[in-house]
Amino acid sequence: MLRLGIDVGSTYTKYCVLSCGNKMEDCFAEKTPIRQKEYFERRLTELKREKGDLASVSCGYGKANVPFAQKSINELTALAKGSHLVCPDVNVVLDIGGQDTKIICHENGDLKRFYINDRCAAGSGMFLINTLRLLEMDFDDLDLEDIRSEITLSSVCAVFAQTEIVGLIADNVPAKDIAGAVVWHILLQSRSLLSKVNIANGILLSGGLTQIRGFQEMAGRIFETQCTVGPYAGYLSAIGCALSAK
Repeated sequence: MLRLGIDVGSTYTKYCVLSCGNKMEDCFAEKTPIRQKEYFERRLTELKREKGDLASVSCGYGKANVPFAQKSINELTALAKGSHLVCPDVNVVLDIGGQDTKIICHENGDLKRFYINDRCAAGSGMFLINTLRLLEMDFDDLDLEDIRSEITLSSVCAVFAQTEIVGLIADNVPAKDIAGAVVWHILLQSRSLLSKVNIANGILLSGGLTQIRGFQEMAGRIFETQCTVGPYAGYLSAIGCALSAK
């Protein structure tokens, strides 16, 4: 029987299907629906029709709204398991989600320590999403490899930083440079969390921001350590859920 992991995040829901030998059969993401229970019931019917019987486990903000899941697990536990499968040599993981930023330390996939910043919107992916709306820019167009590094944001608070962004737009600063400054700002907010752990052996980066061209290199400059983006970097918690399904 195939195993299905579902990570219901604040902005996107990630799905992962593993074989019994932990081979990746499929993974995909969709925007998290508003009417979650009804949607996930229909989605399971479609997946069963396509793939056959599925043992399933859920995690994330909306984990309780997946009525067909055999059980739900803590997102941090799932992240540790998925990270170890994908990149077993790195035991510190930085996950930047839509609503919060998480640092976890694990040993062979078992969660040992974690730190969460869920109080400051300026350190989450939602800050970037809101900025892209202001800039009328698509996420897929982001490129951090050729931006003006002197464009920075001084405000720690997302509300005041948004005011700075409006000012930069009024000064005709290119949209790509403003977006780059926002990503830099998000990573800087993460640095205080990382100061609590030993990152000498590097960091595994997780979350949707890993898809941005140049993100890995920017993180390495800020954190001054080796930053790794493994395969399926946006699906690590979903992978951990699938590993927990029986």
